[in-house]
Amino acid sequence: MILGVVIILVRPASLHAQPAPPDFCFVISEPGDADKPLSRAYEVKQQYRERVFYYNSDRYWLKPDTTIALSSRDLFQADNGGWRVYTPLVGVSESRILVIAGKDTMRIDLPDDPQPLIDRAWRRWDRPSPEVMRFKPGRTWEVNTCINEYQAGVAAHQVLLPRLQKEAEYVPPPANIPPPGIHPPEPRPTPPISTRAAERPSTAEEWEAFWAEQPPLKKVRVERVNADTVWLRVSGRVMLNGGCGNGMPLFGIEMRTDTGWVERIPFDWTQMDCGLPWGDWEEQVVMVPPLRGWVSVNSPAASRELLPGTYRIVLKGGNLREVPSPAFDIP
Repeated sequence: MILGVVIILVRPASLHAQPAPPDFCFVISEPGDADKPLSRAYEVKQQYRERVFYYNSDRYWLKPDTTIALSSRDLFQADNGGWRVYTPLVGVSESRILVIAGKDTMRIDLPDDPQPLIDRAWRRWDRPSPEVMRFKPGRTWEVNTCINEYQAGVAAHQVLLPRLQKEAEYVPPPANIPPPGIHPPEPRPTPPISTRAAERPSTAEEWEAFWAEQPPLKKVRVERVNADTVWLRVSGRVMLNGGCGNGMPLFGIEMRTDTGWVERIPFDWTQMDCGLPWGDWEEQVVMVPPLRGWVSVNSPAASRELLPGTYRIVLKGGNLREVPSPAFDIP
């Protein structure tokens, strides 16, 4: 019954949904003659750095450079003439396109925010239509410079766009009754949908769903204890404290009492923004700071002493679920 209500509520919205803006895409033309595709054998790659946001924050850190080969598709359905369309990944940082033809390389820098490029494509047409960039190797170009240089010569809508629009308006004749001398183009498979960066959660419910999908902390074991110093063996994704290069997990301490386990001091799950937000570990051994000193620094003056007793360390997994270690004794 509940499912039926949900379907009734959602369906009218989909009937009135607006079309999504077309992706930013491009073709590479011959130098000096933007009416023809680049005839040399070439490949197109994209280099970028992926953003990783800190827990519940707008701040992020950047992964090392990633290089991918961009796949292409035909521009036109029939008589393509060598035009290849490329759609780069968006939503990343420090992104650049490399057009490599033999020993010649052209680099095109893309903005971190692709929205102006998407808006430009949307103003031109409501379906994907590529920007045209001349192959000019040996230096670095900003993408708008490449686009504007071409527009100053032969505008894209004067050469490529009319043909794309004509193809879109073409309606094949009824089956088995082709007009004399006219043969509709063979049906082509739908081009792959471009990869888009996932949008960041914005509501409490979206954040909860986001973190629930992240890898958990699988296992926490006590490797050994020496006085008040504890070594843990950890497997899975563990949230780190974000300190510069130290790789220390966020942790809390629980003490066993007559009524059960209680926090020795209130847990502080705040991350710094200098280092990594989490680590994916497999049987990683990590030494927790000496607990008496750590409690003394982080506790009110009246409760700084860590009394002998039974304790356990609590870590937080990538899905934000707390995972306690086995119990150990501190003399």
